[in-house]
Amino acid sequence: MKRQFLVGSALFLALLFAFLSPAAGQNFDLGADFIIGLPQNQFRDNINEEGYGASGHFGYFLGDSPIMIGVDAGFLNYGTMKRWEPFSDEIPEVTVRVQTTNNILLAHGFLRLQPQQGPVRPYVEGLLGFKYLFTRTSVVDEFYDETIASSTNFDDLAGSWGVGTGLDIRLWENRRHRGVVDVSLTLGAKYLWGSEAEYLKKGSIRRDPDGGVTYLVLQSRTTMLIPSIGARVRF
Repeated sequence: MKRQFLVGSALFLALLFAFLSPAAGQNFDLGADFIIGLPQNQFRDNINEEGYGASGHFGYFLGDSPIMIGVDAGFLNYGTMKRWEPFSDEIPEVTVRVQTTNNILLAHGFLRLQPQQGPVRPYVEGLLGFKYLFTRTSVVDEFYDETIASSTNFDDLAGSWGVGTGLDIRLWENRRHRGVVDVSLTLGAKYLWGSEAEYLKKGSIRRDPDGGVTYLVLQSRTTMLIPSIGARVRF
C-alpha cells in the first residue's frame, strides 16, 4: 500500500511538471520561503528539535480562474553533530571536520484556491507528495570548507499529504511592460500528514569502543506543521 501511494504521488508530480513546462502566458507564480518544520504527535515524541530550511514553488493559474496548480519542494535540517578527527593515524597533525546531518526532503504537487487580484490575497491549498528522510555523514576540509568524502547512513521514504493556508501581501507591481509583474510578501503554514517511516535523529549514531557503529533507529508516522515566510513573483 505504501509503495502504491508513493508511485501514485510520483506520477502526479510528473504530470504536473509535464503540464506546466510548455505553458505560456502571464499566470505564472514563482516563490521562495524560509520554513520551520515542527514534528507532530508520534514524530514529536521521537524528535524533540525543530527543523529549519528553505522551500520553493512554481505554480500556474488556470486562465482567469482562482485555481492554481503547481509543485513545491523543500529541504529541512533537524539536527547536526560535528566533531574533529585526525585525517588518519599516519597523518595525525591534519585535522578534518566530521559532520552528521539529519534532513528531510519534501516534494509535493498542490492545488490552490486564491484570487488573482488585490493587494492582499489569501489562499487555501491541498498537497500530495512525499517526504524523504535521510542522515548523511561527511568529512569536510576546514580551510576550504569542501567535502572530502560523504556517505548516507540511513534513509527512508514516506508518503505525504496535507492542507495549507496563507496570504500574499503585495509589495510592488509593474504594469509598464506587456502583462503585469507582481512581487509579494507571503505568510503561510502547511499541515502535512505522513505515512510511517524509519529514521535517525541527532545522537542516533553511536560509535562502539571496537571501532564499529550502532544505529538507534526510530519509527513513527511523519506528520509535520510547517510555518513559512517568503516572497512571491507573479508574472
